[in-house]
Amino acid sequence: MTATGQLTGMLHRLPTEAPWRAGPSFSLRLFDELTQKRLAYYPRATEALVFAEGHLPDVPPLRAVASYVGMTPAAFSRYFKAKINMTFAHALRTLRVTRALSELERRECAIEFLANHCGYSSGCSFTRAFKDVLGETPSEYRRRLLS
Repeated sequence: MTATGQLTGMLHRLPTEAPWRAGPSFSLRLFDELTQKRLAYYPRATEALVFAEGHLPDVPPLRAVASYVGMTPAAFSRYFKAKINMTFAHALRTLRVTRALSELERRECAIEFLANHCGYSSGCSFTRAFKDVLGETPSEYRRRLLS
């Protein structure tokens, strides 16, 4: 079974009444294979990402995410970095860009709308994060997608 399949199975076993289950589906699309395997192996880290993704476009503070998984913010930051090999902020940025990608691929919409939909305060900060994750701006990605 692939790491994505394991993670999907694990997510289906989580309680359905949890508040984060109401949000959009959790996608590992932009995470590399090793990170996907690590997330499948460390459910606490996965729960934190699912919780945060379920609250988009409002980005929950680190202390809320850490509390949700039963840790202090400092302990959670160390745990996430040690187990997943990236900071929680980097993982959250990747999730937000993943959400933007699905919107960008489904319909024509303004970059500012995408920024707000993914929890960014401005189109400029969204474009910078998008380029950091994918290596191209949202406009370049859209042009490439349409050609």
